[in-house]
Amino acid sequence: MAGAETAWADLLEGVALERLVPGSGAQALAGREQAQALERAGVVEFARASSLAATPMTVLVNDSHRPTDSAGFLRALFLLLDAAGVTPGLRLLVAAGSHRADDEEKRAHEQSVLGPYADRFAEIAWHDAVDPAGLSPVGDYQLHSWMAEGGWYLACGSVEPHYFAGLTGAHKTLSVGVMSLKSLAANHEGAMSPDAAGLRLDGNPVYEGVAAAISALENSGARLLALNQVLLDGELVGVSAGHPLASLHELLPLMRSSFVQQLAAPVDLLVARVAPPLDRDLYQADKGIKNTEAAVSDGGLLLLEAACAGGTGIDHFVELMKACPDHASALATVRDRGYRLGDHKAVRLRALTDLRGVRLALVSAGVDPALEAALGMRIFVGREEAAAWARGLLPASSRGLLVEDAGNVTLEIKEPGDGA
Repeated sequence: MAGAETAWADLLEGVALERLVPGSGAQALAGREQAQALERAGVVEFARASSLAATPMTVLVNDSHRPTDSAGFLRALFLLLDAAGVTPGLRLLVAAGSHRADDEEKRAHEQSVLGPYADRFAEIAWHDAVDPAGLSPVGDYQLHSWMAEGGWYLACGSVEPHYFAGLTGAHKTLSVGVMSLKSLAANHEGAMSPDAAGLRLDGNPVYEGVAAAISALENSGARLLALNQVLLDGELVGVSAGHPLASLHELLPLMRSSFVQQLAAPVDLLVARVAPPLDRDLYQADKGIKNTEAAVSDGGLLLLEAACAGGTGIDHFVELMKACPDHASALATVRDRGYRLGDHKAVRLRALTDLRGVRLALVSAGVDPALEAALGMRIFVGREEAAAWARGLLPASSRGLLVEDAGNVTLEIKEPGDGA
């Protein structure tokens, strides 16, 4: 998405295009709030207990797929530990979930996160969801083998809406981020349920599966502590520390005011721009569709703009879409052969185009236009071609919406009786 490209408003002349930017009222924090939150949560005592037990404290951070300020978290942690003279044995676990990274990406991420603290960790590991040698059972789950040792675990996560898990956060870092592919797929199968929705926790089978994994860890003897962040455009605007689920819930009001926007009515055209790191491939950037699709009229247009330098990414959902040209056949295939990771993306895309008649387009130089038919969306290299296509389909006096950071922003249509 080159910054020199003509602005969408100019290209869509004639469309009443409103621009939506998340979190306009949120204020960046001063700088010591992460340390203060960790201190209130008792991180020094937590680390001291690990040291007295001669057990390493495992620190978990997200990989580069999430915008978490892991470097700031570590600075805050070591500020407190050094001031208290507490020196536990430490090891770092990068919670990569099913994501894959080459050596160069791993090295760059470690450098950006660890900074001057690399030597403070006796071991650094990246979770590998498909390596049986690095997995161990914890209750009904297979997790990274370090998680099965019943020790002390401190995780950092960032809280954003998630279209089927409800919310992201350190609770996912401690669970989904370190699950085997089989356990992860079992959890994500819940995304096929209508109860798996953005911002929904109660009754959401994906969130409840994550909460069950947290309980399984605690039942196995693990001591868990988490720091959760709310970040807007890289700036920390909220932080909470404590139990993984309690600290998540504490940030719900701020997260909602930062990332959730209500509209009075759907629009004819929606342009969803996905920012790094979620623009790395279509598998991740698809969140921009899921987060905003409620705001598009049935039969309307949704343009997803994302770099997708990694192409489609995990391509299981593409395979299903190639085999199943409509929603009914996609559902039938999943029912007959069983769920595979990514199936929910294909089924939901088919529902959007088949059941609601929404016309999709992807603006990206990273995805092969030959996939248009399989994906059920037009693929354009630049904005000019996409805008020309949209103008040719839009009725006169159309209303449009340009959503920045659509990978995190969630749109809702205001129901009658809702407050302002």
